[in-house]
Amino acid sequence: MNTNWERVGSIGVDAGLCWVGDPCYCVTPDASSHPAETWDEFCAKLRKGEKEGVMEWASGVSVSTGYGDGEYPVYVKRDSDRRVVEVKVVFVGAEVDDED
Repeated sequence: MNTNWERVGSIGVDAGLCWVGDPCYCVTPDASSHPAETWDEFCAKLRKGEKEGVMEWASGVSVSTGYGDGEYPVYVKRDSDRRVVEVKVVFVGAEVDDED
């Protein structure tokens, strides 16, 4: 496995939180866990269950984003077949330490 982090882009945040999960479980009429009809409703439900900046559901996890709204860099590590094996979003600090 490659041990170096590769910057692949960035995420824009306008809700003060980052969600990692399958979107089909978030804001759809047939969402089986914690259904929400709108993004605002989804964010409100996340915040109700938030504990120390982290909220976990069976379908994903959300975390508060260091400085709130903004743009944050996204990095990945890949295996020998170039599949993504790790993802890192940096909310505070400009650079990623390759030793992390």
